[in-house]
Amino acid sequence: MLVPWTVLFVYSFFSFIFGQYGLYARKHLESEHVRLLENQIKLENDNRDILNAKNNLMHDPDALSVYTRQLGYGETDEKFIRILGLNVAVNTTIPAKQVFYAVDRDYIHDSIIKVISACFGLAVLVLFVIRHFLNKEM
Repeated sequence: MLVPWTVLFVYSFFSFIFGQYGLYARKHLESEHVRLLENQIKLENDNRDILNAKNNLMHDPDALSVYTRQLGYGETDEKFIRILGLNVAVNTTIPAKQVFYAVDRDYIHDSIIKVISACFGLAVLVLFVIRHFLNKEM
């Protein structure tokens, strides 16, 4: 009766710790969740900065002239005219941002856990058989 209990215990233990929904996989998912939240906050801040720059360029004529001079399109004595509705300006000073994707969690597959628990059960069975033969000989 000890062999099935050993198999059950080892299977339960490895599933609880290293299984698909075990503690190790949960820890990995929690760290991944924190990493994705940090990236989301960073992307939201960058989006806010880009929207502020867009609003400044659309509504402030001085910002438009400063921005075009930063890009090297005008001299200090030139005046700029805004033509609305073209949407061709690209902000080259703000680099493209990186979006993180979630990675799969690390875990030991259920079939491997079953094989490990069966090996432990077989080892207990072999130990009982050896003990039985040693007790017969004495």
